[in-house]
Amino acid sequence: MYYTILTRPDRLTELAPELSELILSYLEPRDLTSFGRTCHRAQSYVQPGNKTLWRSAFLHVFDHPKHAWEALQPTARADVRQRERELSWDWYLQVRTRYSAYNAVCAARNGAVRSPEHVVKALLDVFETAFCSKESDADHSTSLNITFLDRLFRVAPGAEKIVHDYDGELDSVYLPLESLDEDSLPRQITPSTAACRISVPEWASRFHIYYGMTERETESLSAKSSARAIVYDWAVTGASADWGPLLKDGSGNVNWLSLEAITSLMHRNFDLTRGSKYLNPSGFRNNVLHSLAHDPLFPADWAGVTRMWVGTYAFLDYRALVHFNFTNNSENPIDLGNYEEACGDLMRLHLHIVDDEDFKHDPRFDSDLPYCKDLPKVYFEGQTGGHTTGRVAIYVRGTACLTPGARQVRWRFIISYSDADQWQLEGVQPGGIRSGGIYGLWSHVDHDEHGPMGPFFYAPYDICKPSRYPTS
Repeated sequence: MYYTILTRPDRLTELAPELSELILSYLEPRDLTSFGRTCHRAQSYVQPGNKTLWRSAFLHVFDHPKHAWEALQPTARADVRQRERELSWDWYLQVRTRYSAYNAVCAARNGAVRSPEHVVKALLDVFETAFCSKESDADHSTSLNITFLDRLFRVAPGAEKIVHDYDGELDSVYLPLESLDEDSLPRQITPSTAACRISVPEWASRFHIYYGMTERETESLSAKSSARAIVYDWAVTGASADWGPLLKDGSGNVNWLSLEAITSLMHRNFDLTRGSKYLNPSGFRNNVLHSLAHDPLFPADWAGVTRMWVGTYAFLDYRALVHFNFTNNSENPIDLGNYEEACGDLMRLHLHIVDDEDFKHDPRFDSDLPYCKDLPKVYFEGQTGGHTTGRVAIYVRGTACLTPGARQVRWRFIISYSDADQWQLEGVQPGGIRSGGIYGLWSHVDHDEHGPMGPFFYAPYDICKPSRYPTS
């Protein structure tokens, strides 16, 4: 049928308009564009104003965005916002923008893409409107949007460079964490402090987090150094950010640069502890909204708390932490690239939600930061132990809520042992509700000035087990 349509468009245009449109609705965007170039009459059929035709073409390749919008806007109040989005949605423009970004990455010489901001933002839109409807966590189906992104990074030469490389001045563009070396920096900036001084666009950090580790980043000592320079800097977080990877403006919004550094560091550390029993769950498909099924046995558990979680934490020797924060601009700076921080055991958390009014008034859960109330804050508790059997169990309790933008989920864990609260873990789930891992910062519950701190990572066991994806 495609051959006949593209080689003899005159036959198609002789049909009644409704029949022609029905036949053309089976074409994907590229085929529809090719058909429109065959003659003037064919071109008239595929004008941008033909919303029905371009809607069909869009849905051959991409998920319907309404599914992601509905997942993000679960309340009646939010239905108004969804209707406004649907009315302003331009099917032709969306197809054109997404394929233009795809073609720009594929056509780039040596991976250098023109207008990288527009390209990355278009690909972010593809990711953030991805949706995977599943009956259970055992369902291996994925979204059309993720298939589109996977294909791009599989076929485009040097496609990973879009995650890192941009041209321009150091103080105004995204410079990759792993390219912060002595030769690329002004004299007064060292690799250990450069990442904190560079203005990294939010869209660049977000895309890197969703994409996951790149091959070049994995082998780069300077990437490791730059990530640690952010994660272990006491000035990056504090009371106004609840000692987590949030902006220090009291808004409760995510600090994407901090979160990017934590993900880069913790996926490396998770590799050191996970052994052969677990996968390292990074990448687009592990960050898709609602990629884990909702358990009907726990209808109030919108965040998917009730399950097993696996992860670990990392820390610098306290003397090194103090050295870095107070004396690193001296003649003897610490080398954060070659310095190896310690990594905790692989931990397994068995959590379940709690509906207890006394539990909800726990002062450890207090926060002055706002959160989105489209969904209620959930409370949970559980136990954790080391990977080795026989280790003493540690009590865990905490909360989960939506960040102010309603896209990400914010988590707080209080770790107790010896009948006393010891540590507070403040994290963010960048993929959103029932998606991938939680990344954040741990510190002492009393937040002693200049106390120990470091990054942590926990992910649902369901996305870490090797059987999650079929081998064929």
